[in-house]
Amino acid sequence: MYKVFINNKCIFLTNDKDDFSGRTGKVLNYENEPEFLATIDEFEKNKTAENLFVLGPTKKIISLFPLIEAAGGLVKKNNGQLLFIFRYGRWDLPKGKMEDHETPQETALREVAEETGVTGLEITKELSPTYHVYRLNGKRVMKKTHWFEMSFKDDSNILPQAAEEITIVKWLGKKDIPWIMVDSYASISELLTNSGYL
Repeated sequence: MYKVFINNKCIFLTNDKDDFSGRTGKVLNYENEPEFLATIDEFEKNKTAENLFVLGPTKKIISLFPLIEAAGGLVKKNNGQLLFIFRYGRWDLPKGKMEDHETPQETALREVAEETGVTGLEITKELSPTYHVYRLNGKRVMKKTHWFEMSFKDDSNILPQAAEEITIVKWLGKKDIPWIMVDSYASISELLTNSGYL
């Protein structure tokens, strides 16, 4: 099953209806692309709907969207604090799009260093990717973000990357995470939950 975010709401894609057990939301049996895309449009506009369940061939459904790949890091201090950025009025984790011939690991290390100024980064664990659908030049695309837990050697030059509209880079502890999630993204909450930080 794939969990895909769209405007902080969830679309679940699966070929097994048992995956919907115990969950509430609209169910769509996938039959064709136009109906599916029209249902997504309706779901996105509906302010009260939280979940959409799509039953059908997941790989085929995902292939309907051009794929953009990105990667980022969950950087952890020895005291358990995590490194967050603040951009466009939201708390986020450092991440960015993959460049040609880069691996997800290389992208994640480069993007975290560029966006935060932290150096000596090392990947300690691969985390589950997140998916979200958004519009780019009027067409829907799917972004897959690869995530990695990281350690570091030096944060003395911590600095927000102004060119990327980042205004704050900050270490935050577990007690801070619930209040920043109010101004964050559902995909970040999902990542932190699955990684045991929420």
